[in-house]
Amino acid sequence: MSQEWDEVKHEIELMVERLDAFYADLLAALRSGGLTAKQKHLTQWMMATAYDTELFLKDRIEAVATVNAAEEGATE
Repeated sequence: MSQEWDEVKHEIELMVERLDAFYADLLAALRSGGLTAKQKHLTQWMMATAYDTELFLKDRIEAVATVNAAEEGATE
């Protein structure tokens, strides 16, 4: 694996961590009881978006790792 790919993978992992923290912060706000109905709706939408994005990034990084492993196995 190239150094560039390692850097990209590291950045994706950081983004996944940030999305997880963002989700947790939004959940805390939602549970606080201080949001209006419209704010709750927007917060829930942002939570779903953060969660879906986190899953998408994890899925894509795993798919690339699988392809890389297959390519490396084919060249041996």
